[in-house]
Amino acid sequence: GQRYVILGNHRDAWTFGAADPNSGTAAMIELAQRFSMLQKQGWRPRRTIIFCSWDAEEYGLTGSTEWVEENREMLSTRAVAYLNIDVSVVGPVLLPSTTPQLDELLLETIKLVQDPDNSSQTVYDSWVKANASPKIQRLGNGGSDYAAFVQHVGIPSTNLIFGEGPGYPVYHSLYDDFVWVEKFADPGFRRHVAAASIWGIMALRLADEEIIPFDYMSYTTELEAYTKVVEKETEGTTVSCSPLYNSIRALKKAATKVNSERKDIQRELSSKQLSKDSMRIRGLNDRLMQAERAFTNREGIFKQAWYKHLIYGPSEQNDWDTASYPGIADAIATARSSNTSASWKLVQHEVHRVARAVAQASAVLSGSLT
Repeated sequence: GQRYVILGNHRDAWTFGAADPNSGTAAMIELAQRFSMLQKQGWRPRRTIIFCSWDAEEYGLTGSTEWVEENREMLSTRAVAYLNIDVSVVGPVLLPSTTPQLDELLLETIKLVQDPDNSSQTVYDSWVKANASPKIQRLGNGGSDYAAFVQHVGIPSTNLIFGEGPGYPVYHSLYDDFVWVEKFADPGFRRHVAAASIWGIMALRLADEEIIPFDYMSYTTELEAYTKVVEKETEGTTVSCSPLYNSIRALKKAATKVNSERKDIQRELSSKQLSKDSMRIRGLNDRLMQAERAFTNREGIFKQAWYKHLIYGPSEQNDWDTASYPGIADAIATARSSNTSASWKLVQHEVHRVARAVAQASAVLSGSLT
């Protein structure tokens, strides 16, 4: 019954690759060292932590994709989460991306880490100040090695980068070297330390906590927002979004139920009424882990069958864009251009597919489906 928390970064680069990917590779080596120090002091993680150093990322995410495809069965039954860092630092502002059940963990973590540019505040403080309405990005594009984990298998994932600011003019160029990083991206390398700290704290909590720190409430908010967009896009057509709204309501109920279940178990653990290896804990963890898989579909997205995730995937028009409900988005694009009643029926069909996946996720989460 092994469970895996997987951390990954690629090691190939277009040229020197000081920022892309070595700023992330440095963070990974640093973390591996810190974890081995903890181990020497007697720490044993509850779940296995796997470090992955990918090759051929720049050639189309080749290394990570091959590994995920080869180990798909094992990953889909055992992987708790995948935490990716590609470029860890090119500027001052944190740009986090996650699948939504990791939002809460991310926010709690960045409240613990000192802001590398201003020691009187946390990364969270500076993140909120830098963005009028700070948004956590999602992981539907082909931008880095999380793609196969999220879009092919349905594994909860994160991607971290300190960026923004004056931009990243040396991207994939001959000038992405140590001098540029030391002079411009991170004088003093404090942002590198912050990136490693965020990555490490998230990994530790995912590996060590009795109950996996996922919260699906955030997912329901996101799904509601995406459905509103679909509703707008299909106004005046025969398409109805109510099946989707109904299944999102069911997911909200399941997420609420699971959150109170977690509180009960934690109370019983702290008052020693429950042992740490209780089947109830194992069952809850399996549901938290497997709920994300339910958003995937064996047949995959219409016209892009390798992509199995029905909530997040690349838009057919642009691999660098994250589409929410990529199957619905593609069907709407098709229907717009042909405008036949059959093509709008296909949009409805895609809405139903997503609604079924969301309903499945809420069944898994609430435990009415094992």
